[in-house]
This record gives sequence, C-alpha cells and structure tokens, in this order.
Amino acid sequence: MKRMKLDRINRAILENLQNNARISNLELAEKVNLSPSACLQRTKALEDAGYIRAYMASIDLDAICINVMAYVMFSLRDHAGHHRVQFERLIAKRRELLDCLKVDGEYDYIAFATCSTVADFNQLCEELLDENPNILKIKSNMILDKIKWFAGYPLENLIWRE
Repeated sequence: MKRMKLDRINRAILENLQNNARISNLELAEKVNLSPSACLQRTKALEDAGYIRAYMASIDLDAICINVMAYVMFSLRDHAGHHRVQFERLIAKRRELLDCLKVDGEYDYIAFATCSTVADFNQLCEELLDENPNILKIKSNMILDKIKWFAGYPLENLIWRE
C-alpha cells in the first residue's frame, strides 16, 4: 500500500463516502469542489492506499432475520504468542463473530457475535471452547436493544495523520 497525503480534499472525500458510499462520482466531485475526473482519480488513490477498505450496505438485520446478538469476552490461559495466534485464527474463521478486538483489563479479547437463537449462540461458545483449550473463560452480554448503532467514525473530531 502506498501512503498518500490526507489533504483537505482527500479528507472531504473520505467523510462523504463514509456517510454515503452510494454517492455518485459526479455528486461527490461537486461536494468537494473537484472535476469528476480528478475526484475519481483521488478516490481510486485512496482505495489503492488502503484508506477505503470496502463499500458496504448497512442491513436492518432485525427486519430480515431472527437473530440474537452478544458481546463476548474471552480470557486466555496462556498469553504466549503462538497461543494468541491460534486463538485469533479460530476467531477469524467464525462468521458469527463479526469483529474481535484485543483489549486490556479483565479480558483479553472482546468480540461481537450474532446467531439465530440463544441455543445457536451457546453452541458457538461450546465449539470455541472445544476447539481451543487455551480459552480459560467466556463471558457474554446479550444485546437487549440497540440504542445507538455504528454509523461511521467521528472523523471531524479525530486528529488526522499527516
């Protein structure tokens, strides 16, 4: 990945695409005060540099599927590098685990999971424990209601890298 300068225009492109990934290049160009060809060139450069990882739709899962969601906290027995790598590979293979973060504090990792039923979620936890004996403890918190859902990063409030 080639790094590039994140000037005012590139930042505006990223902010606009984060808010509406379906925006047309023509509309985006107008919003950032560029010609359509220059805007497309910059957008492609941002993609090539890895600043734009994917374009996705935000699906209303509750409207289309029966589901349960939970935050899942994991504690490992042994923190040696090869044990962590083994755990992370196991987690990466499971589609039910939407994300996983290595954290400090009482737990080593926190993941976000979705399954069809509580029984399916319990089965997932049992399988993870069976597949990786280095998992000492799993704690979960079931999602009861979504008060605020991820809708993009607060780019306007963050310090940009030069």
